[in-house]
Amino acid sequence: MVSVRRKRLFRIVAVLGAFSICWVLGEVVLLLTGINNNYRHPATSELIPRAGGPYELAACGHVPFATIRIRYPTNPRGYFNANNAIDHEMNSVGWRDDEHRRTRPEKTYRILGIGDSYLFGQGVKAKDRCLTRLGDRLRDDFPSQQIETINSGQPGYNTVMEARVLKECGLSFHPNLVILHFVPNDVEPDIYTKNAKVEFFTEFITGSMSTDWMSQHSEIWALLNRTIGGRIRGQAYIRDSIGSFQSAPEKWNACRTGLDTIVQSCRDKKIPLLIVAFPFFYQLNADYPFQPIHDRLREYCTDADVPFIDLREHYRAYAGPELWVHPTDQHPNETAHRIAADVIADFIGQDAAKFGLTQ
Repeated sequence: MVSVRRKRLFRIVAVLGAFSICWVLGEVVLLLTGINNNYRHPATSELIPRAGGPYELAACGHVPFATIRIRYPTNPRGYFNANNAIDHEMNSVGWRDDEHRRTRPEKTYRILGIGDSYLFGQGVKAKDRCLTRLGDRLRDDFPSQQIETINSGQPGYNTVMEARVLKECGLSFHPNLVILHFVPNDVEPDIYTKNAKVEFFTEFITGSMSTDWMSQHSEIWALLNRTIGGRIRGQAYIRDSIGSFQSAPEKWNACRTGLDTIVQSCRDKKIPLLIVAFPFFYQLNADYPFQPIHDRLREYCTDADVPFIDLREHYRAYAGPELWVHPTDQHPNETAHRIAADVIADFIGQDAAKFGLTQ
């Protein structure tokens, strides 16, 4: 009897010992490979005003002449600078752009972009952003035209706020074409509410990457928490996100009010408008969960007789994360911006006269 108990005890100890050795080896392997390095710390954002100011937000933008420096925990693509950072520099209007005269130069075709952090180009160098690349493409395609782009994108803006920027500041630059960069979270009247909302960037990443005591002390647990636990939490968030859009008609109603204002403002000035829907870069080659928002926008544009591009269709070769700025930041990277710019340039080129362009 004693011998049987000893054998059982030996087996238990042996199993626990083998498990412990495997766990320790796993910890060492994961630590050496650095598989969790991208997720140890979130990206940080720093506002650096110009010496002597100003320090306050502009009427239609961020702090004039300031720099927004975003620093990431790692540099997996070798794209960021030596400090794993990207600097976003504002002009006198508080826009991330060069200076532009209010009066449009003679023989210049001027494109005004309105939108949020996608247009702004969070985490992407200024030269690699969609609107900048679009200008480059159109200058190649229409060499007889002087093409100028103005980027008024602001992180966190929704459609109502973008309509205000257009009316109060954008139209004063006398654009020949206005392009609205629409993102699914533009339907949110308040992305900072604690209720369920369509806000992929901060909410999804917080839910899918939440850390606990074990994650800070175990490489294996951190990996399991992020891949399995994070997937479960992320899927639950997306269900709540889409549910909040479908069950709260006031979100779309507010968004539609902003769209109506943008459409009417352009028509009053006889300026062509193009609406471009960017997707959240998630499950693009599968069952993309945010498609209902794209479909609602398409219906609106059809009814309003406004040209519309749904870029999700042009990203179907990608799952999504390979187009992120960083594993902890789902904003589109330089490849995603280039694809968007080429699609928009082709779309405009197919009906150039409608948009006021000539060869």
